[in-house]
Amino acid sequence: IFTFIAMDVLHPCVYLWTVSNKFSAEDGKKMSCLQKLTCVAWWKSCIASAVLNEQTTNIFRYVAPAYNFMLPLLVFYNATFGVSGGFTLVAVGAGH
Repeated sequence: IFTFIAMDVLHPCVYLWTVSNKFSAEDGKKMSCLQKLTCVAWWKSCIASAVLNEQTTNIFRYVAPAYNFMLPLLVFYNATFGVSGGFTLVAVGAGH
């Protein structure tokens, strides 16, 4: 369930949390390491650059379909996958 929630919610939430951040690379060059660690704008910039990039988006794009494809096969390996798949189906919905 966490995987689907993270994929559906992470990008929009990070974008909305960091859209008003006006921190630039030039501001970061003027600051010391201690100032960066205590600056909320610097942390927002770091999180935005880590999450809102093409590589992370591509990972999320291919993990969900692979999970949906592999889940019925993994049930034969371990029944716990069937239980988690059932909870995911109920929580997220069949048409997701």
